[in-house]
Amino acid sequence: MFINNKNIDLALQNSINLTSSSSFDSLTTDTYTDLRRRSRSYNNFNDNNNTPSSQSYSSNNGYGLVNAGAAVASSIGQQPFADVPDTGGNGWGADMLKAPESWAKGYTGKGVVVAVLDTGVDINHVDLKDNIWTNPNDDPNDGYAGDVYGWNFVDNNSDVMDRDGHGTHVSGTIAGEKNDYGVTGIAYDAKIMPVKVLDDNGSGSYDSITKGIYYAVDHGANVINLSLGGGGANQTMQDALNYASGKGVIVVMAAGNSGGASPIYPARYAEKTGVAVGAVDKNGNLADFSNRAGNQQLTYVTAPGVSIYSTVPNNSYESYSGTSMATPHVAGVVALMLSANRSLNDSQVRQILAETSKNSGQGNNTIPSFNFGDIFSGFNPFSNSIESTKHSSNIYNYTSGINTTENTTVNTTSTIYQYSTENTIYKSDDYSSMATTDPQDPQNIFERYGKIFMAPYEPYLRLLPSS
Repeated sequence: MFINNKNIDLALQNSINLTSSSSFDSLTTDTYTDLRRRSRSYNNFNDNNNTPSSQSYSSNNGYGLVNAGAAVASSIGQQPFADVPDTGGNGWGADMLKAPESWAKGYTGKGVVVAVLDTGVDINHVDLKDNIWTNPNDDPNDGYAGDVYGWNFVDNNSDVMDRDGHGTHVSGTIAGEKNDYGVTGIAYDAKIMPVKVLDDNGSGSYDSITKGIYYAVDHGANVINLSLGGGGANQTMQDALNYASGKGVIVVMAAGNSGGASPIYPARYAEKTGVAVGAVDKNGNLADFSNRAGNQQLTYVTAPGVSIYSTVPNNSYESYSGTSMATPHVAGVVALMLSANRSLNDSQVRQILAETSKNSGQGNNTIPSFNFGDIFSGFNPFSNSIESTKHSSNIYNYTSGINTTENTTVNTTSTIYQYSTENTIYKSDDYSSMATTDPQDPQNIFERYGKIFMAPYEPYLRLLPSS
């Protein structure tokens, strides 16, 4: 089986520049009308407060690293499960989150459906095919005729196959089958509901994504994974997230990859609903590319997101990095929690994750991070042009400090993230532009840094006479 260790997450980040003509209010061109304590007892949850306690919250990494052994135990009113031996190898992400501690107690995600709203899923992958959801009620008159395995909101048909790789990679982290090869998902007995909302290049509209959320909720999903994002606030998206929350469905969202001081949308809605996820490396340090939690308190947690090995189409496996890869780890943990206690609602899951996750290392730094992309959308002082259509396949990895030569190129504008007026949203799966460019490139560096340092004074400079 082909294994390729590469980084392709140049998509979900603050560097996406959507102009005023593509504000989120204008993204939805079609109206979607079918809207249909931690204590000794798991019944003692506070449902009246959507925001967990700020006692352990950091503006850098929120509530910190998720602990499945503690979160699942808390879901049933127990103390954290006892440690068990690590699985080792490519399962280091599960080990870091203490997923095997939950498996040892019999909580494996069985009976839980996780909808993956992404580029589709390779439903025939040898490590996924037995964990693909099938529609128990394919109604030919509900507008989704033939949706045996889910729905494609990009082309409005039942073809949910993944031709990009992103959605299949996410799915393997959530529910890769437990066998003697490949990967074992965090919730390896859960079912994956493929909902294709991004095209084969990894971009899509908020109209497709919000419709995908309603579809997933109305067709029995318990958890929704959103490894995507970009742009600003959008009422239609917020309404869809509130609809999911009201139906007891937990939405887990990627924080973004620009290294910004706060998550991008829709993860920023985790102030009131759902969970935002940042990425850490193998040592538990917050990845340089990961957007931070921010000063506005959100249900923000962290999970492994650097060099994550998982499934890709055609029975293959690759290693990707990004908050897109961290998000399915947390979606898997939520599936474990629900397999232990199906009565948990969105507020309760958020509360448990906040109370059982742990800040450590880099996470104790409460000073918000600074990133050039926070000043100029898509701005990279080390790059020749943010408008280039392809990025060199010789990538400098800021996390490992080494160059990795790939057999593929990374698309940076026309298909993965676009600086245009189109109504687009993007997958979130690797480094920002700052983390994928050679730091030795000096071209126009003084001009670029000059723009950075002068940015705070631009409003005043505009008041000066032009002559």
